[in-house]
Amino acid sequence: MQRQAREREETWNSLTELRAQHTKLREECNKLAQERQRAEAAVREREVAWEGATKEQELTAEKLELDIVDLTTKVSDLNGVKERAEVAERLLEPYKKKTDEFAEAFAKEQVLRKRYHNQMQDMKGAIRVFARIRPQVAREAGDKVGVRKLDAFSMEVDDKRDVKQPAKNFNFDAIFDEHSTQEDVFADCRALVGSCVDGFNVTVFAYGQTGAGKTHTMYGSKDSPGLVPRAADELFEVVGRYSIDCQCRVICAMFELYRDELVDLLVTKTKGKPPPVLEVKKDSRGTVKVEGACEIEVHSPEELLKAIAVGQDRRHVASTKMNADSSRSHLIFIVTVEVTNNKTKQVSTGKLTLCDLAGSERLKKSEVTGEQLKEATSINKSLTALGDVIEALTKQAKHIPYRNHRLTQLLSDSLGGNAKTLMFVNCSPAFGNLEETGSALSYAARAKLIMNKVEKNSDSQEVARLKKVIQVMSNELEQARANSGSALPQLGDPEGNEEPDEPEEGGDEEEEEEDS
Repeated sequence: MQRQAREREETWNSLTELRAQHTKLREECNKLAQERQRAEAAVREREVAWEGATKEQELTAEKLELDIVDLTTKVSDLNGVKERAEVAERLLEPYKKKTDEFAEAFAKEQVLRKRYHNQMQDMKGAIRVFARIRPQVAREAGDKVGVRKLDAFSMEVDDKRDVKQPAKNFNFDAIFDEHSTQEDVFADCRALVGSCVDGFNVTVFAYGQTGAGKTHTMYGSKDSPGLVPRAADELFEVVGRYSIDCQCRVICAMFELYRDELVDLLVTKTKGKPPPVLEVKKDSRGTVKVEGACEIEVHSPEELLKAIAVGQDRRHVASTKMNADSSRSHLIFIVTVEVTNNKTKQVSTGKLTLCDLAGSERLKKSEVTGEQLKEATSINKSLTALGDVIEALTKQAKHIPYRNHRLTQLLSDSLGGNAKTLMFVNCSPAFGNLEETGSALSYAARAKLIMNKVEKNSDSQEVARLKKVIQVMSNELEQARANSGSALPQLGDPEGNEEPDEPEEGGDEEEEEEDS
């Protein structure tokens, strides 16, 4: 019995274990069935996706085949067009050559026309005017362009914001735009340096609003030298050609007109000793002289450029809203060339005046205060006086108001005098400066109408020597009069009676009569 009970218990345990294994196997079977179902669903999804992709590729292939047919047709057409274009190009080739020849001939004609025009202006004594349009600067980045060059002699000022205001055209002797280099500008001025060595008075001055590029045109930078340093090299190149038959002396002086005061920039300052008084006077030919000035004789371009650098370093400049390096004075650089012919002993004296005028300012725009405000007021006052002289000359008035300002006194032989004069009018291209640009161009157009009486300064050696002696004696006499405080007789007045001062009205005309 015990054995049967034991066997029965073992059988029951085996049965229980088999039931547990059966349950476990059933659960695993269910899991496998579920995984199978998921796998079958995934397979069906992939089959559907593959079918869709296959159909899409078939459609793409059909489309590509159509595109290939279309492109083949287009290529065929283009080949036909290419063949026709090649034929047309071969037919046009002789016309292209003619066009290039015409363009080259036109460029040469423009150069010759400009050269002959300048020579004609020289013979007539007319003031030449060159306009230069600078590139836009950073502060004008968002501003539109309203000033543009039309051709070698004309330019346009167009304010498109005002539909009622038509575009204005200005004609000058040469126009330079933002693409013109410093060399291009100097190429049209080079002959004036030779005229100075030949014994003529020559003046070049730059006019325009502040920040328009006047100083860049006249002096430039180390990497891009302007007219003045290039003229220094050209001057000694011309003097070198003259040195075979002549003896040449080159003397320079530099001044700034700062707040209506003429300041010598080359004089060496001494403690406790005031600088010499500078006086603007005219000689018998009407040539402007600055008495009391420090004059330096130079023998090479390097010495001349060194003197220029010394004067520039002493010039008054300041930063304003319109110009980071705004000139606060008018800078006048004078080079006198005395040439003595070894055979004839004839002495010719030429004067080259290079004037970098300070720019006119709108005080609201430049936003200057304090000392700079006083400087701007003085600059505007002097430029107004210059405008009055230009206006009077163009209207052929009987009285020319040269004496209203030191600036006009200094330029009196350049405007209506005996000099060959070239005026640069510098312009900003931006819309924001159109009013100032239009005003400057109008002044320049008036100045172009002025006629000078150009004449060569030439004397025999003895006459030239006597003139120097008279000049020295006059200076010594005036200095003695100033030191003694008493009225000393003037030269040519043995009775000690002083000549009356030249009257203000019509003074320049009377002076010419006395000289004659």
